[in-house]
Amino acid sequence: MSYTFHLPEFEGPLDLLLRLIERAELDITSIALAQVADEYLAHVRGLADPDPRALAEFLVIAARLLLIKSRALLPRTAVAGVVAAGGDADAEELAQQLKLYQQYKRAAEQLRASFDEERRLFVRQAPPPVIEIEQEL
Repeated sequence: MSYTFHLPEFEGPLDLLLRLIERAELDITSIALAQVADEYLAHVRGLADPDPRALAEFLVIAARLLLIKSRALLPRTAVAGVVAAGGDADAEELAQQLKLYQQYKRAAEQLRASFDEERRLFVRQAPPPVIEIEQEL
């Protein structure tokens, strides 16, 4: 991620921020993640053609930061049952969740298009049922 964030507590790219927080070199509770999101959104609005990969990378890292911050802010008893996973596993899981979200979003767009075309009938695509017939000889 090539964008440089300018925060009161940190200045640099988002992946460096994540690395410093994961190494406990920077306290996540001192970082205003809303300010990070606002700054990045302002940056994206200024781009003529934003890169989808960079946007996805931001979402993955921002989600990881939110997870870390929520764990830091929750009482220890609330997170005692949560098993801390590796960063790569969390990133892969978040990427899978984003793919699933995109599938649901496409389906919603198709339903909206059908509704806008005033079709009130939505056909479910399913294989025909298998009917077993017993034959007597």
